[in-house]
Order: sequence, then C-alpha cells, then structure tokens
Amino acid sequence: MSNNVIRQQRDRNHEEEIPASSMTGRISKSDMGSNYKSSPAPAQLNKPPRKEPESEPVDDQLYELFVTKIRSYLPDSSHEVIQSASEVASEQLSNRDISVPEKRKELEELLNASISDDDLHELINLSNSIESAKQNHQQGNGDDEFVAIDFNSSDDEEQAIEAEIEVEDESDKETDTEEPTSNEHPKAYDWHWLQQISEFKHYGSQVFDLLADKDLDLLQLDSKLNELLDSKGMDFIVKCIEHRWRIVFSKRLQTENKEPVIKEMEELGLHSLINELHRKRLLDDETSNPLKRQKKVKRVPQKISLDRIVFSTSVENARVTLPEGTTHEIKKSYDTITVPAPAQSLSDNDELLPISTLPEWAQEAFPKTETTTFNRIQSKIYNQAFETDNNLLICAPTGAGKTNVAMLTILRTIENFRNNGHIQLKNFKIVYIAPLKALVQEQMREFQRRLTSVYGVVVNELTGDLSLSKQQIAETQIIVTTPEKWDIITRKDPSYVKLVKLMIIDEIHLLHDERGPVLESLVSRAIRKSETTGSDIRIVGLSATLPNYADVAKFIRAKPEGLFYFDASYRPCPLEQIYIGVKEQKAIKRIAVMNEACYDRMHQSLQDRHQLIIFVHSRKETFTTAKYLMEKLDIDIVEQEGVKEILKQEGESMSNPKLKEVIPRGFGIHHAGLTKKDRGVVEDLFAQGHLRVLVSTATLAWGVNLPAHTVIIKGTETYSPESGAWVQLSPQDILQMLGRAGRPRYDKNGEGIIITSQDEVQYYLAILNQQLPIESQLIHKLVDNINAEIVAGSITTIEEGIEWLTYTYFFVRMLQSPALYGVEATYDFTNDPTLYNRRADLIYTAFCILHENKLVVYNAALGSVASTELGKIASHFYINFETINLYGKMLKPWHSETDILSVFSNSGEFKYVPVRQEERLEISKLMEKCPIPIKEQPNEPLAKINILLQTFISRLSLEGYALIADMIYITQSAGRLLRALYEIALLQKWSSLAKSILNLCKMVDKRLWLNNSPLRQFGDVVPHQIIRASEMSHLPWIRYFHLNPDELAVALNLKGNAQIAKQYIDSFPKVSIQYMVQPITEQFLRIQVEVIPEWSWILAIHGSQEIFNVFLEGCDGNKLLHSEQFIVKRKNINKPHILEFFVPFVAPPLPNYILSFVSEKWVHCTWKSSILLSDVISPKVSPHYLDNNVDLVPTETVGDLFPFTHFNKLQSSTFDTVYNSENNVFIGSSKGDGKTVLAELAILNHWNNKKGRIVYINPCQELVDKLFKKWSTFFLSYEKEINVLSGNLREDSASVNQSHLILATPEQFNCLSKRWKTRKAFRSIDLFIWDDLHLVGSDVHYEMLVTRVRMLTSQWDDYKLRIVALSSPVLNSRDIAEWIGVAKLETFNFAPHSRENRITEIKLSVESSDNTVKIYKDLAKVNSGLRNTLIFAPSYIHAFEMAHSMVENNQAQEWRSVDLLKLEKYILKIQNPLLKDLLPKGIAVFYSGMARVDRLIVERLFESKSIGVLFCTMDTSKFAPTANNVFVAGTRVYDGHEHRFLDYPLNDLYEMVGCCQDGGVVHIYTTSQMVEFYSSFLNLGLAVESLLSNSLHEFFMDAVANGIIKQRQNCIDVLTFTFFYRRLLKNPSFYDLKEVSNSGISTYLSELIESVFDDFNKEEFIEEEDEGDTISPLNKIVIASHYNSTFETVSNLSKLSNKSKLKDIFHALTNATEFSDLPVREGEDALLIKLQTKLPIKYSQDDYESPFFKAFILLQAHISRISIPFDLRQDQKSVLTRILQILNAAIDILSSDGSLNVLLAMDLSQMIVQAVWSSDNPLRQVPRFTNEILARCTQHNVETVYDIMSLEDEERNEILQLPDQELNEVALFVNLYPNIELLYEMKGGVTSNESKFVTVTIDRDEEIESLEVVKNENFPVTKQENWWIVVGDSKTRHLYGIKKVNIQKISQSFEIEFTIPNKGKHELTIYLICDSYLDADKEMEFVIDVV
Repeated sequence: MSNNVIRQQRDRNHEEEIPASSMTGRISKSDMGSNYKSSPAPAQLNKPPRKEPESEPVDDQLYELFVTKIRSYLPDSSHEVIQSASEVASEQLSNRDISVPEKRKELEELLNASISDDDLHELINLSNSIESAKQNHQQGNGDDEFVAIDFNSSDDEEQAIEAEIEVEDESDKETDTEEPTSNEHPKAYDWHWLQQISEFKHYGSQVFDLLADKDLDLLQLDSKLNELLDSKGMDFIVKCIEHRWRIVFSKRLQTENKEPVIKEMEELGLHSLINELHRKRLLDDETSNPLKRQKKVKRVPQKISLDRIVFSTSVENARVTLPEGTTHEIKKSYDTITVPAPAQSLSDNDELLPISTLPEWAQEAFPKTETTTFNRIQSKIYNQAFETDNNLLICAPTGAGKTNVAMLTILRTIENFRNNGHIQLKNFKIVYIAPLKALVQEQMREFQRRLTSVYGVVVNELTGDLSLSKQQIAETQIIVTTPEKWDIITRKDPSYVKLVKLMIIDEIHLLHDERGPVLESLVSRAIRKSETTGSDIRIVGLSATLPNYADVAKFIRAKPEGLFYFDASYRPCPLEQIYIGVKEQKAIKRIAVMNEACYDRMHQSLQDRHQLIIFVHSRKETFTTAKYLMEKLDIDIVEQEGVKEILKQEGESMSNPKLKEVIPRGFGIHHAGLTKKDRGVVEDLFAQGHLRVLVSTATLAWGVNLPAHTVIIKGTETYSPESGAWVQLSPQDILQMLGRAGRPRYDKNGEGIIITSQDEVQYYLAILNQQLPIESQLIHKLVDNINAEIVAGSITTIEEGIEWLTYTYFFVRMLQSPALYGVEATYDFTNDPTLYNRRADLIYTAFCILHENKLVVYNAALGSVASTELGKIASHFYINFETINLYGKMLKPWHSETDILSVFSNSGEFKYVPVRQEERLEISKLMEKCPIPIKEQPNEPLAKINILLQTFISRLSLEGYALIADMIYITQSAGRLLRALYEIALLQKWSSLAKSILNLCKMVDKRLWLNNSPLRQFGDVVPHQIIRASEMSHLPWIRYFHLNPDELAVALNLKGNAQIAKQYIDSFPKVSIQYMVQPITEQFLRIQVEVIPEWSWILAIHGSQEIFNVFLEGCDGNKLLHSEQFIVKRKNINKPHILEFFVPFVAPPLPNYILSFVSEKWVHCTWKSSILLSDVISPKVSPHYLDNNVDLVPTETVGDLFPFTHFNKLQSSTFDTVYNSENNVFIGSSKGDGKTVLAELAILNHWNNKKGRIVYINPCQELVDKLFKKWSTFFLSYEKEINVLSGNLREDSASVNQSHLILATPEQFNCLSKRWKTRKAFRSIDLFIWDDLHLVGSDVHYEMLVTRVRMLTSQWDDYKLRIVALSSPVLNSRDIAEWIGVAKLETFNFAPHSRENRITEIKLSVESSDNTVKIYKDLAKVNSGLRNTLIFAPSYIHAFEMAHSMVENNQAQEWRSVDLLKLEKYILKIQNPLLKDLLPKGIAVFYSGMARVDRLIVERLFESKSIGVLFCTMDTSKFAPTANNVFVAGTRVYDGHEHRFLDYPLNDLYEMVGCCQDGGVVHIYTTSQMVEFYSSFLNLGLAVESLLSNSLHEFFMDAVANGIIKQRQNCIDVLTFTFFYRRLLKNPSFYDLKEVSNSGISTYLSELIESVFDDFNKEEFIEEEDEGDTISPLNKIVIASHYNSTFETVSNLSKLSNKSKLKDIFHALTNATEFSDLPVREGEDALLIKLQTKLPIKYSQDDYESPFFKAFILLQAHISRISIPFDLRQDQKSVLTRILQILNAAIDILSSDGSLNVLLAMDLSQMIVQAVWSSDNPLRQVPRFTNEILARCTQHNVETVYDIMSLEDEERNEILQLPDQELNEVALFVNLYPNIELLYEMKGGVTSNESKFVTVTIDRDEEIESLEVVKNENFPVTKQENWWIVVGDSKTRHLYGIKKVNIQKISQSFEIEFTIPNKGKHELTIYLICDSYLDADKEMEFVIDVV
C-alpha cells in the first residue's frame, strides 16, 4: 500500500504535468480487504455536474448495442433518461419469468412507442447476453474489481481527505505561481524545507542540481529523480516537482546577486514567485530587524485563485417565502404547489397619460389605431423617459409595455437632434441590445414600422448572421444587435461608436446568466468612455422584476429618480403559478409521470374552455407529446362543425405530415424546422381559436407574440452543449415562456404551469417570486475581458485595471456581498472600504495568467501591460486565454489537415463535450466516412469533435438530439476558432499551414470538400445534372475556364446545359496576374503586381465585394514572405488593380517566389504566379558616410549676417568647400541639419567674388516661396534683385533677365529654359543650387532639368558653372555626385544617425484598429510641460477627425500653455471655422492650401508653445514647422484610381522625422509589413533611382522640339547625361535590363528609343527621312514641348475634330495624363457621382474612381459654382492651375488641323476663367452679382456689362444695392472689362493656295496699365487677358488663319496670314475672341473671290 502511488493522466489541454491526485476509486478489492463499499467515482473537478448512469454496464460492447437501440426510440431524451430506460428495459427483457407479449407491452409502455418484432427479439437477445456476461464477470473476477473507497472514517477525517484532494487537484501547473488567498502563509516548500527532510538530506545538493537544470522538462525531471532516489519517497518527488522553482530560487536569491537571478525568473515568467519571495524577504527583514518592521511598506498585489471565487445560486438551504394563499397538493406521483395570481395594483395615482401628451411630431410613433393612451407603467415613467436624459432602469413583468418605454427614450434622443423640424440623422446613433437574434429581428421590424416611414430613421439588424458595410452603418441611426456582437464592435472602437447617444439593454437581468460578463463588459466600457471623454451616452436597462434592482441601477449609473420597480401586480394579466414536482427518481419513469401531469392539466384547462400552449424542448418531442395527449384524450376538443372543416382543409394543405395528422384534431405543433408557410398557418389557426392546444419549442416564446390562457412547461431540462450535459432551463427562458400566459383583453388572469422534478421546484419558486438576487458572473470571464480591454488600449497599467473594475457589476455586488465573492472575513474593511487591495489582487492575477499564457507582456516592476499578437487574436475572435495559448503551443508549421483538426479538437471551448455510451456506435460509423484521417479512437472526446465537424461538412444526417446539438455547437464555433488558427499561422509566417487552415475555414463555411464540384458553391441555381457531371469528370478545374460551351458539353457529357455551365464557370472568381520585380538594395525587393479580376458578377452570389488573401512565399511554399488582403468591389470588376510590397532579398537567393491569390470564401479558388528571380541582379550598394566631428567655425568669419555665433558640425565640416572654393559640391544630410545656411554661404561666396546669376531649385513650391520671403530680407544689404518664378512664361522671362537670384521649382525652370534659343541665356547663370536633389528619384522634371544643364554646359569649354547640391542622406551618393560633376573629395554624405538634432528614439509600431487611442496614450507620455508635438495624418479629413477625437476625449486640455484671453485676438482672425473651434483647446491643424493668415497664426502659436499638438497632413511634411516630438499616425494613403492603399514614400518619412527637434521622440505607426523596410532605410539612408524610363516620350519630345536630337543616334548621346543611364549600370534589374554587357545595354537602349520614336511616327509627332538619319519635328511635338504637355495628352487632344462637341472637349481635356496624380480618396466616388447629378455634362464611362472622372466633375462644378468640401476645393484648384495650359494646347492642335471648332474651345476658356456657362446670363461674371441682382437687371433690361456702364447712378444703385466695398469690386470689373471695336483691311486679290494677309485693327476704349484679369474668388490663378484673331468660314467650319495677341493700347493692328485652298466666292468671318471674359467677343464678315 505504501508504494501504491497513482499518477493522473495528462490533461489534453495542457502540456504541463498534473500533480498526483487522491487514490480514491483507484485501488482494487485485494488491496483493501473488506473495508469498502461500492460507489460511483467522484465527479471531476472544474466540470459541471453530470448525471451518471444508475449502474455501470459490465460488457461495454453488448451494452452499447443495447443502449443505441433504446436511444433510437428516445432520440431527444437526455443521457440520464436513455441510461435509465436501458437499465429498466434490460431488467424487464432478461426476466425469464415474463412472457414475450408481456415484455413487449411493458417495453412499449416504458418507451411510449410501438416496437417491431425484429427490434423486440434483438433487444431480448442482447439483454439475455448482457445478463449472462454480467454473471460470468462477477464469478470470474472476484477480488480484482476496482471500487471506490469507504474509509469508515470520522467526519473530521473525511474533511481532511477532501481537503487533501482539493489541494492536490487544484493546480495542473507548477504551483510556484499560486498565491494563498488568505493572510495565513501555507507550508513553504522551499530550499529550507528541502534541507529539513532528514531522510533525503544527503541527496539535497544533487536534487537541487536536477531541479535547477532548465533543460529538463517535467517528465525527464521525474525520471531523473526516481533514478537518483531509487523510486523511494514518491511523495517527496511529487512535492519537489510541484515546487521546483520555489526551491531553486529561494536558495539562489539568498546566495547570489539578486538582479541577474530576478531577470532570469522574469524570463521564465515567474512573476508571482518573484513577489512571493520578495514578500518573504520583507517578512524576514521585519522579524530580524525591528526598526525595519516599523517602516511602512507599500503592499505588493498577491496572486489569488480565481477558481475559488465561486458562489452558488442554489436555494437548497434557503427559505423561500411564498405569497399568501399558496396551496400545496400531494399526490402519489407528483406534488402540486399553486401560487395564486396577485391582485392588480390600482391606486389613485394610476393616471393614464394620453398619447397627445407627446409633442405633435412624436405622436406618430404611436399609431392611433393601436392606442390612444400610455398604460400605467408608461405613464409613470413618461417624465423621466421623454423629458430627461437620465439613465433608467425599468423592472417590470413580461408584457408590461417596456418596449414603448424604450420608444419614448428613442424619441427623446431624436428630439435632441431636431433643428427647425429637421432631424440631424448623421449626428447620432441608437443601439438596442436584445439577447436573441429572434428578438433582434422582432424589435427591428417594430422600430422600422413605427419610425422609418415617419421620421426617415434607418433601423438595421447587426448580428453574427447579418453584418453591415461601412456605408450601411453610416446611414443607420438605430442598430439592433446582440450583446456579443456589440461587444466585439466596441472592442475595436470604430468611429461611429462615438455617435451612440442612447444604449437600450433589453433583459438586463441576464447579468446573472452565463452571458452576463458580456453585458458587464459593454456597459462598463460605455460608462467608462463616457466619463473619461465627457461624451454623453444614455443607458436604459429593461428587466424583469428582480430583488436587488438597486444594485443593477447603481451599475448602469441610474439615479434614484431613474429607477422604476413594478412587481407582479403590474402584469397586464396576473399570473397564477402552478409548480408540479415529480417524485419519481428513475428518469424514464419520470417522463411518464410528466406526461400524465401534463395530460391532467391540459384536460382541466380544456374543460374550462381555455386554449393552452405546451412548451417542450426538442422538435421531435412536439409531435410525440401532441400525439400522446391526443390519443389519451377522451373528448373531442373541436366542437363546431365549421371549425372541423377548416382544420381538415388546412391539415390537408400542410407540407409536414405530422401537422397533417394533428391539426384536424385541434392540436398544433410549432418549431423552427417547419416551413415558414406551415408555421404561419399554425399561428393563424391558434390566434383565431381554431386550435385549442399548441405544442411548441421555445421559438414560439422568443420569436412570436402568441398568448394563451394556460402555458405548460413540460420538463425543465434542456441540453447544453457548452457544458456537455442536460441542465435546468434558465430563468430567462422560463420567464419568456410564462410571458405567453394570459390574454390581457380576454382573461382576468393567466395560468403558468411548470412540470419539473421534485428537487427543482424550490429553485423555480425562488426565481419566479424574486427570491434570488442577480449576481455577477464576471469572475468566470474576468481574464478574457481584461485581455480585451488591454487589446483595446483602455487598460495599460495595473492602476487602470483596478479603476476599470469599479465600472463593473462585479464590483457593485462584491461591495454588497464580499464573502460571496471570495473576500475573507478577516479582510481589513475599515482601512479599505472600496476593496482596493482585493481589486489589485484580481487584476494582478489576471495579468499574471495572461502573461503566462503569452497574451500580454506584463512588466511587474512598472505595473505596465501591453498586448501581444496572440492576445489580439484572442480578443478579436472571442477565444479564451487557455485555448489561444494551447494553439500557440500545439500548432506547428508542418501540420497537415489531420493535425490541424486535432489542434482544433483540443480547443478549451469543447472541453466538456463527452462521448456518451449510446453514441459510440454511431460515432464509430461516422468516423469511417470522414475523408480526413483521425488519430484518436472514436470513444475519445477529441475524436468525437473532429468527427462531428467532418460530418457537418459532409452533410451527413445524425440521430439523437444531444449529438445534433453537439454538432451545431462545434460548427458554430468552428468558424472563429479556425480563423484564429489561421491568424496564428500568418503571424508565424507559416505559409503552407496558413493556406491549409484557410481551406478548412472555407470548407466548413461552404460545407464542401475539395473533391466536390466547385460549382456547388453557387447553391441551387446550378442544375444538379451539371454538378453531378463535373464531379464525375476527371478534368482539372483549372481547365474548365479555357473551354467554350461546345467543348464543355463534350468534356462533361452535358446535353443542353453546357451554356448554363459556362455561364457559372465564367462567374467563378478568377484573377489574371502580371508582375514586375525591382531590387531596391541588396536587402529589399519591390514587387509590383497588376491584378485584373475577370469574372461575371452576380450580385446575389458575390455580394458587394470579394476578398482574396495574397500570399508571397518561398519556392518551397513553407515560409511566408508577405501577406495582405486584396478586395475587389463590384464597380471595379475587370479593371486593373495594382499591389505593391517590399520583401527581403532572401539569402541565398531563391530561383523564384510563389505569388498566390486565395479567395477568402470560395473553395478551389486559388490563382498563382511564379515570380522568377533567377535573372534578378542584386545591386551593389556601398554607402559612403563621413564623420562630422570637427571644430566649429565661428560665424564672424563671414560677417554678422547669421543670428548665431558658430556654424554647426555639418556647416563647419563643409565650410571651406562651400565658402572658400568654387568647386562643385554635394552635401547629403538629414533635414534640420542647416543645409539652407550652406546655400546662403554659397550665395555669399558667389556675390563676394562678383559672379553672375544664381538659380536656386527646390521641388517644393511652399519652400521656394518661404525662402524667397526670407532671402529678400536676409540679403537686403547686398542690393541684389531676387525673384521667384510664377509659371507665367512671359513674366518669368522678364523676371530672369533682371534678377541676380532666381528661385524656382524644376518644372518651372525647365519650361522656361526650354524656350531659350541661345546659349547666352544659360551662360548668364554661374551658380546652380539644387536643393533636395534626392527627389530626382520622385520628380522626373528634376532629372530632366539637371540632364539638360549638364548636357549643354559640357559643350562649352570656356564656361564654368558651379553646382551646389543639397540632399538627404543617400546610399548611392557617389552616383549622384559623379552624375552632376562633383569630385569624391567634394562629396559630403553624412549618415542619418549623425543628424544635428539628436532624436532620443525613433520608434516604429504596428498600427491597430484602436490606433487613435494608442496614439493619445503614447502622446501623453512625451507631451508634458511646454513640449509640443506634430502628428502627421494621411489627409485633411483624417487630420480634423483625429483633432476632434482628441477634443472629445478631453485629451487636449492639458496641452494649452496660455489662457484663452491671450489667444482670443488670434482666434477671431482665423478663417476656417473648424480650425477656429480647435485653437482654444490648444490644438490645431496644418494643411496644404490653408489661408495665408490661418497658416501664419498657427505657425506663430505653435512656435510659442501656445498650441501643444499640431495635426499636419502628410503633404505638408516638407514645410511643416518643427516640434519637440513627431508622431506619424499611419503610413498609408488611399488611391482610388489604383483601388489600393499606398505606403508613404521614404522621402516623405524622412521629411517627417526631420521635423523633430533635439532631444525629441519620433513615433511611427505603420503596417506590420512596412516596419522592417522603414526601419532599415531610416537607419541607412535613401536609395535613389531614376524615373526617367517612365517619361522617355516627354524627355525626347523636348530634345527633338529644341533641335538637340536631329537623328536617332543623338538619343544615345543624350541619354548618357541622365541619371537613368548611370543607374542602369549599377542596378540593371530595377530597369528590367537583363544583360549588363556592352551589347546588352546597347540593345536595351536601342529598343527603348525605337519604341518611343515608333510612337512619335505613328501619332505624327515627327517626320523621319533616310531611316532616322534626319528627324524633323512636326506641329504636335512642338505644341507638346511648348505647353509642357505629355505625349499621351497631346495624342488624345489630336482626336478632337470639327465634329467634336463641348462634351468631347471636356472629356479630352480632363483625360489628360497631367491629372493622373489627382488623389481619389476613399469613398470620394460616391460624392462625385452625387455631384454629377447637378452638372449639365455626364461622364461617358463608368470608372468613377478615376482621377480623370474627378477632374471632369471638378471642372464642371467650378463653372457651375457648386460648393464642395475643402479637400475637393484643393483638388479643384490643382485642376484649374493646369487646365488652361492643356486647353491652349488643344486650341493650337485644332487650329493646326484647320478646324473652326476651335471657337468652342475658346469659349470654354472664358467659361473656366469666369466660372460661368456660356448659356448663362453673362452678367454672372460680374463680382457680387447674386440671383436677386440678376433678377433686378432683367427688370431694368440690363443684359450686358456694357449696359451697366451706361446706367445712371440712381438706377445702378437701385439695381445693385451693395455696400461700398462690394460696389468698388463691381466698379473695378466693369472699368477693366474690355470694350473693343474691330476693323479690317485687305489689299489685292486672293489666289488659291497662296498666302494672303489681312490687317485687323482693334480699338480699345482706353489704354490699360496691366492685362491681368480682374481677380475673382472662383478662379484662383493669376491670369493675363489674351485674344485670338481667327479667320474662318462659318459654313464649312474651316479655319484659315489664327493669331494670339495682347490688346493693351487704344489702337493696335495685326496682320493675319491665311491661305484659301479652293477658288471661288468665300464668305469669311474675322473672329476676335477673348480668352478671359464672356460676351466681349467681336466678329466681322467679309466676302472674297479666290482665283
């Protein structure tokens, strides 16, 4: 006996060893002698109680056959009933004294079913065999039977044994993490204990060494200790293993340096042990040192056992007080307790308010046809519900009208958002939470009926079955949802949650239910957010009557005046309660007694002429119960002949045969398995009173409002698959069913009858008479809920967790009943009345558990906690911590589908799923049909879970209610659990595994195996013949797509259905893939993929979008290199989509990658492409960085210009080269290092040496303007002319000629320099300063300009041009320097980390759904005191949304360092009202295009620290102000044209980082895919490549037009000057160069040139002679170069003709490639489509996310003067800035073609400038002319501007009625409006085909000083007035001559050359067309004879 130690088996959910348990039940008779008695084995700990069979079968196989056969007659019965029936039947059938007929009779009575002869004989034989086997077993085995033990011990001994069992079984992990729950210290099994064990003392050091060996797992350690101790002292070994680390570290902390030991413990996750040993040291110190004992030590939280905080809701020992009049009737089989119906409570105060009390607008929500008054409850609550915004708790009986109370609160919320009768629907949302989907749908329909049509309020359901798109949610005002769905949503905290102003929780008493933690979570989250952010949310709780309603009210923050409690007397129809307690103990016989009691009550009710509903708990039981009652009934319950006929006819029409049988007899059945039509007929027949008895499942109680006088609940046990057992009905179910009892209009009272077992009667008496308080169930889900809050970012420290707990119902109840919630009686309540320490222990315990399970990272020293990716997955997929940790441990990259399903089966969610004896045969048979092999035996629970999942996919049928319920439970959980496994595989980068799991997810969702036809996924629409044919065919699925209908017919042997098959094959999602690979550096590749979705979209099948998962993996398919989701929307089908990602260049190089597009929901939908890498050449990049540790140069060296005493390190390092030499220089350094000062030094040196003109180039116009303003003052003493180019070529030419320093962008200077016809213009420039030269990699104009300069100056030996190049740190700096002619010694390139501003930290984090909350929390840590922060947002909208979110969350109030009075004078000047609202909060927004005064004020206030946080749009990164800290809130911006999110370019990220000042922090929130890429380049520098290869047409066009290229050979020469040519040799694969030999490069360049010049020839841009030896530019190429237009734009414009209409011109202009970079933001297409409805010209294509469509809309919106949002106005300005140049190119092209249609284009120029359609009143172009003024003009016959000129003052004043300032604007316009007269003169005759000149004289009423067009608010571009003189024939629409002129003087003459091709008489017209003003044109006709 002493050595008889039993070890427990391992738990299938844990890898750790489980400590040895008690020996009870594991010792045989031979060991025990006679001191025993047989008893069932003790129930397992931590599992719900299961009712075991009354005697255990001896021969399992025979007994299983017998039980299985019995179950076939009791398919919906519980395990207990089946076992009971089997035992009784076996006993009856094996009794040889009873004849077979008697056996049949007894068995049929027992099972209540007819037994066939075969079944009877089989059962008799089985029972006889079982009896024989039992007798043989008893005789043969004797004393070897294993039994439970009865020690015959005293009570004390029994308690001690039980305690020991509890201790031993309590933990299945190492108990070093356990903490005592009381103040008493347990026995310490530590090093000291080990030394005290005398028996093993001499083994102490050896045992210690084994325990300390971390390489030994538990099994190995066990084995080693047994070897050492020779299997002696098993208890000692167990204790050593259990307390392994406590023993080890208690010694090491005494003998070693503590810090490394503690660090080692933290790595092992032993946080609680650290605290325990720390406390022990403190206690030891206190004991040894009395002085230390006096010092107060801060309490360290303790880890406690959450499992011990359990409480019982049992009423076994409680006394239930019953109402007066309760009677108790005792019968033989059952007892009856009757609780009389309470008298209705009526008082004088019960005034019924009329509906008219409501405002008139609100009365429509209560239709007059339904009610004219509120009921008693609604009348009492009215004031609080409708006239206040207080939180409410309404406790009232079912049917008391709580829904109308909810309606009153909804109307109150609507009223809060009514303004002048208009409801601001976009400003609020209401959430109604109901516990079941059926209730959700019922409430949704009710709200839609009463609110949608009347108020336009949109009501939608949001459940697991029905999700809403972003657009649908945005349009929804009332969301009706379930607690779980809303919990999931609020965990992610989407933006629309902030709009929720009212949350109504129906059935809030479900706090007591297992779903209670979900309610607690979402309510506490809402209240906490409301209190911390200051946003108001009203919470209304609706509940049944409950005793501790005050606690619930306190929980939801309902004040006393908002608490309403109405007892049962307020039930509309009082309820008489009847409880029938069945005494029978045998389960099978208990059913018979219940049937008998049910019949008795039914019979009584029918005699009283009442209808009744009988609730049962399975679909099959509805019929069996109805049939039993119907057959036993001795009266005809259908008395009227007419009703009989109706029931007969309706019965015949039923599709369900069981309904056909029962309906004619006046019975009905109702359950969810009936067809909708059958259910509807049954409901109607019962409502009309034709059916007297309705037997139903609970669906009738929840989903249909169908009352009856009597409700019988037959049995209160129902199967719970979660717990794997039959459990009692929940109080909620009982209340809902009894809620159907009583018809208010017809009955004085209702009758509710509960038939249950005798021992459950007291429980139901208690819950139905409000005897049981509502308790919190949060403790069961505490750890998971805390994990969700950590993931959401609302808990980041232990203090925040302690505070969070105060918002829970758990906290409310723990304060009320501390003992019930595990608080010891010895707790110090006096000093800790709020249980702070207990809350700290709870949170600390949860943190430790989560940390141990790897869901969070908990820093015990700091008390901080952060979520891991596993934690996020657990929260997102609603998975408990044990399961997700188990997944993390079990899942391996090599797992097959078999292994995956095995891991799935181990999920903690299924730990209570049992294998019952009666199921084993069926499960074994099902296992044989499973296509995926199963490792486990069929009698194991893991196998059952696996089998049921595969059975579900295979669509096999099951027998047995519990088995079906198990399968439903497993499959309902399968989706999210498998998705979690998939996310873990993605997280681990396990490609093959991820795809396998994704396949399983889809197979479960579609219930489809891989060997099934993919066409099955279309559902019933595909004929079965086609599916069968495709499954019989051996043709691979991929081949189907290449067959036409005829070929399909042959391949599949189809007759007549081939066309249908082809139709659905074409509708199967399919994508085509093309790719391009570009090496960036030796470490990274850029892969760009063009994907075209190619299938026919069926809305009913595909929905609004299809999702693909993109996998990039190594060639072996195991390692996942990149993954993302690719979304195809219906509107973008068959359009190209671009994907781009950066992946590491794997070493050693792989031959290829595999790119897969795997559908998210379609099985067999994977499209692959192999990305070849064999020909990719890795670039060799050797960054050359210098050290800038030099002595600082004093600024006095150059005078007193600079406001500082010494140049910094960068400036000092380069000072001599920049200031004291004339050499070219390249300087690469970070932003903020002072490169602008170097430019200034170069300028000073240049002017000091009396050199010529200087040109400063920077691609950023804002920086150019900023420097122009600065340098105009800075260099004032030098008396130099400094100018900035404007883009107006005439003005710029004049400006350059008189300037010493010119500032420009590359594009501006390139356009200007192209027109210089002589070298003189270029040779006047002696210094070029090229700033931000690294942008040659993103601005092709920059490369063209530098190339042009280098090419021209290289030809001039006598010309010395100095280049000063400034750049960010560049990896390939030597290449750039050599390209621009800088020697190595003059190349200064400094690494990013050597920046002047020493940034403390550059941190990259993965952004999440709660990114905004996370940013604010991180911001609070760094933005203290007078420190300020920039936050970069992707767009204008994002920036303002984040700013307002900060205000709403009260995060901004601490960051304003001046008071409002000081800010007020600035705030008043702000023009943007959104910005004006933000400034008082200490925050602002900085964006492109902001008003000059707004920008100036914001910059000044931010600089002075009056603004603490400045949100900047990403496009301001180059000119945003600097700050102490910089946050980048996301690094992706949406591009609608390419239907994707684009990652920020590295250039922009460098600019953002450069905005951080010395000692600051940079925090970048980006995607997980970009973290490594960004991090690498932020440390290394920029890799610059050329984009010229994408713009070769434009590059060569300029060279041809300007005579640089005269033959094709010149092209190679020109290319050698480009950066493109230089990089081509260094990174050939980036430019798709396959061979790097001389011949390879020559061939590559020749092919490029041939391609470009072939296009030129095709589009008639050039004319070539002698095979390219001579190239002559034609008109188109000259026009393209002149207007700086692209090749594609001019080609498209060339398609315009004489037949083109205004619409065609609009399309041609707005389709210009110049608009391809116009941003198309997410969701913007909907706004543009809406705008189009207001515009006269409609777009002819359907690409509404195209930038060209956007330009088309914005241009018309401008002319139509339609108001648009700010960001669209900025885009519109961009369009208007470019449009006239494109229009002028179009005019020149039309003119060169001789098309008089050019007049239409000229008219369009006027329309654009004045923003007036030519069909509109021309007076609209006059400033300040409103519709009212135009109406008065019409009354006074004023039609033109000239008419205004001729008006008398009085009449003019009467028409205009404007203030003086606006009147001055009108006067200015009218005075400058051109008043022109036209004359012509032509001498001599006209000969055909010969040039002729006509002299046109134009007289102006007065000479004007400037031709600048009068500025108006509609056209933002400064423009000069121009005129066209056109000679043409209006009849033939031919243009003969054209000239563009300026008319500035009083009289000017111009000669117009024209040629007439045909002789004869011609009627010509001279047109004088203005390009800027409407209605100013002139024309004159003349006739000539051509000879």
